[in-house]
Amino acid sequence: MSFEERLSSMLDWNLDANLYSSLLCMLVILLVAIIVGIKARKALKKEDYDSANKGLLFYATWLIEGMERFASERMGKEYGRKWEPYLFGLTCYLFVAFNWGLLGLPTIVDWIAAPLSMALIMFVLIQYQGIKTNHWGYFHRYVEPIKIWFPINLITCWTPIISTTMRLLGNCLAGTVIISLVQWALGAASGAIFELFGGLTSLAQASYVPSWDVNHSYVWTEIFFAPFVMGVFNLYFSLFSSYVQTLVFVNLNALWIGAEVPSKEEEELSPLATRSSLGTVS
Repeated sequence: MSFEERLSSMLDWNLDANLYSSLLCMLVILLVAIIVGIKARKALKKEDYDSANKGLLFYATWLIEGMERFASERMGKEYGRKWEPYLFGLTCYLFVAFNWGLLGLPTIVDWIAAPLSMALIMFVLIQYQGIKTNHWGYFHRYVEPIKIWFPINLITCWTPIISTTMRLLGNCLAGTVIISLVQWALGAASGAIFELFGGLTSLAQASYVPSWDVNHSYVWTEIFFAPFVMGVFNLYFSLFSSYVQTLVFVNLNALWIGAEVPSKEEEELSPLATRSSLGTVS
């Protein structure tokens, strides 16, 4: 697939290889979760708590404890525990999806349906928590401070869908573009250097016509500089960048959903207000 075709496929809605990569990614995460659950259940039955200090259970416990602290700091201890499974599952899926291309399989996040689906799920959960907390008072936000602000407030409500989708897709697309430019530059530089030695690049291109590489004719003289540098760039844009983007997206989920969670003062005042209204009616 050429570079132009790959860019155009990022906006493709067909159920192609990217969808199957996403489903396979979720299946892998599910299988790992099942294995961890079976190991944890066996350890509890045997009261073999030492086994949790090593192997797969150790890393699972470390991740879960880290997510507990993360959720409680942003959403409060009570509501943090309620939303912890969602945030933990989202973290696992997003980090694995960013690094899925390292396995040589079709990537996930640079397919617009994937970040858009996660943004829509986040939007629905934000509205769900808002309605659950404020009940009918939830709809007051659309007409505050005055009713004429309704169109602006309605647009603002949908902003997280667009912003988070473009954030994930844009960062993944930026990494793809940078890697492609670096690969092209290294290939051109390598080919130019070998061309000085008796026209080796021209000879290699003249005798290199494979049926499986019609779009890219990278002969051996044009990939001499690429392996090490491209490996470093792939590790950066896959591992480090995926960690940052996962942290940002999960953090936005926790903060926006947590903004709809009632504070302790609101929870304490709610029963008092209810009793006051009942006394007035009686």
